[in-house]
Amino acid sequence: MRLSAHDHAQIRALLGKARHEILLLAPSWAPALHSACALPPLTAPRTRVVVSRSFLAQAPSLTGRHVQVRLGGATPLLLVVDRRSALSRHADDRSVHAPVHRHTEVERLVHVFEHHWKRASPVVPAGEAPLTDLQRSIIRSLAMGMTDKATAGALQISTRTVQRQVSQLMQQWGIQSRLELGVHLAATGLVPTRGPAPEARTGSTLVASLSGA
Repeated sequence: MRLSAHDHAQIRALLGKARHEILLLAPSWAPALHSACALPPLTAPRTRVVVSRSFLAQAPSLTGRHVQVRLGGATPLLLVVDRRSALSRHADDRSVHAPVHRHTEVERLVHVFEHHWKRASPVVPAGEAPLTDLQRSIIRSLAMGMTDKATAGALQISTRTVQRQVSQLMQQWGIQSRLELGVHLAATGLVPTRGPAPEARTGSTLVASLSGA
């Protein structure tokens, strides 16, 4: 979903009014949204975000003490601020709708957000989900493009152990597939890398490596 300059201006203006809470469905991203999520925890509103899979792979650091992020499917753009004002845009709309302030309409949009939130998978901040040394070694090898069998051989463990460790990580984070695992690891920076250019194994490259392991 492409956002026009007018869309950005409306989003920026509404976010500027947030004091306590931001609810956001984000099929794509805007600088104003990133700035809101990057505010210091002591001054930032409590924020919950549902992002699309394609977007999350492009956003390396969204999680924080005041920000909860979940991974969802295709969503409309929806922003609710302090449960008093909201704006939205669906895929077939040409631009963001004018902000609404009527209590009944805002509550309806809050219910839309909560529906997507309940169905989305949690994205855990890196500091809350430490990896074991074995898990780090496995993920590093898979991110380099090695198969499960090659990873097992390099680490002198069984292929089943590799698969079991990956499955445990997926269960721990509420992730349904290896594709989502790659997206999650790329987004949260949990993949340890070596070499002079670690960025070469992040983002879409990491997602492709893990999903094809």
